Amino acid sequence: MLAASLLPAILFLSSCESNDPGELVPGIISISATEAPKDSLITVTGKHFLLIDTPEILVNNISLPITRFSDDTLIVRIPKMLGSGKVTLKIADKLYEGPMFRYQYKATVTTIAGTGSVGTADGPGDQASFNHPWGITAAPNGDLFVADHYNRLIRKIDARTHEVSTIHLPVWVVGSEFYSPYNIAHDARNGDLFVTDFNQHVLRITAAGDMSVIYTGPMANAGIVMGNDGYLYVSNTNLHKIMKLSTDGTFVKEQFASGFYTPRNIILGKDNTLFVSAYDGVGAAIYKIDQNGRSELFQKLPGFKGWEIAADTLGNFYAADHFDNSLQLIEPGGRVVQIAGSGTAADADGIGLAASFDGPRGITIDKDGNIYVTTYNDDTKTGNKVRRIVVE
Repeated sequence: MLAASLLPAILFLSSCESNDPGELVPGIISISATEAPKDSLITVTGKHFLLIDTPEILVNNISLPITRFSDDTLIVRIPKMLGSGKVTLKIADKLYEGPMFRYQYKATVTTIAGTGSVGTADGPGDQASFNHPWGITAAPNGDLFVADHYNRLIRKIDARTHEVSTIHLPVWVVGSEFYSPYNIAHDARNGDLFVTDFNQHVLRITAAGDMSVIYTGPMANAGIVMGNDGYLYVSNTNLHKIMKLSTDGTFVKEQFASGFYTPRNIILGKDNTLFVSAYDGVGAAIYKIDQNGRSELFQKLPGFKGWEIAADTLGNFYAADHFDNSLQLIEPGGRVVQIAGSGTAADADGIGLAASFDGPRGITIDKDGNIYVTTYNDDTKTGNKVRRIVVE
């Protein structure tokens, strides 16, 4: 089933042997296979596995279930979303590093909303229509909110039924202008939504439906996220900065963070750490921003031609490549894997590279780890769908 990757790969461990020829030193000699998906059985070959204590095999500090063992052979099962890393033998609190293992991901892509035609129709997901859906965010209950850019609407997709409904946006909101919605954030504490318009404004929509423009300033405001501290963080592409903003707009720190170019999508990590997709002067990259606004280059994205990123609870990042019509996964160790999208500009459901996207735009991840991507193709005016990607 794993084709050529199941052929034994003999990768030798470099280790320091004891000066005492009578001392037995455990170690890993080889693994087969070096790449595999979840639930695969992998053979670990080595020496003196049963020397002192029951052996343990780790990858990324995750213990792999052992289904069979002897002093020189272990059969282990690969758990879901293991990731890539060195296979390590643990005996009596001592670690012995072995070869590199690479996890094979399976990404199943389906369409949950959008006919592909331009329109404003509400209703069941397969009958609803959009016009350039861009930013997307997930509520704790799984409901999705989409910035329907050219329609100047906010669309809600019910988590259970995929029914699509509409929040209408007036041109003037309590005396203030607001243009086409661009990116969107959800406040899990009270259900409020916060929306940028890739212009000068940030809009607040309460759970009760009341609207107010809480910020007007230099353009162009792009990404937006709600921090664990209750403040909003907004990226400005023209001024190359991140702004900090209270939810009522009474507090504004115009330059909370800088040190990058044209920041777009901004997301929240652990401990109120922020991550922003930006440009490092050479190519696309992800920057990490701490609670005090200090920024540092976190991950280069060579060849990436998009704007939007998301992160899961395992530390993996996902990048929606708008021009290559693909979805990339970036592991914590830096390995970049194209997990979905053939490169063809079309919204076709399927698995991995057999699926395709028609201009992936916005991206978000719900509490269950499901990924959602909006699509729109600038050249053909097609796409106009919301796709779900389940990765395992």
